[in-house]
Amino acid sequence: MGQNSTEVAYGFGQMGSALSNSDNPIIPPQGMVIVAIQFLSTCVPTIMTPEKLDNRGPGFVSTSGTATDVVGDADDYMNFQGAAQANCDTAATYAAGDDVSVSATTGTIKVGQAVLLVLDADHEGSGLTIDTETPVPIYSGPNQRGVFVTGIAANGDPQLSAQITPAANQHLIFLGPEQGAGGVTCDVIPSTSGFPKGLTLYGRWTEFRNQAAATKFAICYFGR
Repeated sequence: MGQNSTEVAYGFGQMGSALSNSDNPIIPPQGMVIVAIQFLSTCVPTIMTPEKLDNRGPGFVSTSGTATDVVGDADDYMNFQGAAQANCDTAATYAAGDDVSVSATTGTIKVGQAVLLVLDADHEGSGLTIDTETPVPIYSGPNQRGVFVTGIAANGDPQLSAQITPAANQHLIFLGPEQGAGGVTCDVIPSTSGFPKGLTLYGRWTEFRNQAAATKFAICYFGR
């Protein structure tokens, strides 16, 4: 395939594309993913499956999971619940550097991760309720803030940079270099609304299914 450069190929859609006007699947060629979706009509996609890498790469806007999946059970590839989650065992006060008692940990807790204290009942349909004890992190600069993992005990309990007083109905979320938090599933978009005509979404998806309407059009562009 003759191409001047990868940048030109991606920028001008030279790696292939497909038009969709139904809820039948668009599947990228072998070795490729869908890297952009251009909406020619206001649409509510029925399926947008993000690329899921074994090493937990970046997450993207998707229809993964359901609007009722709670923290710890939700899909890990839509930037809802970070790189790891752990249930707070009991209501207690933990000073900075104490071992924070947790259980039912999913994902990998690592030193340096930013931490958010959220409700167990938070789910993919509404986003997160972040406790004021763990402010939204600012990672650098004069206004740097946040609570971070400073150590990990032999039993896997994290040690944090600031005091927290979790309740028994709260979870800790640990952010990763490619895993954010707070996003919701596209399933919450009303059928009367949708992604507006003219919008282009960028990401990496392995499958796309449009709205089940012959008058709703979208173009999927492919990339490596």
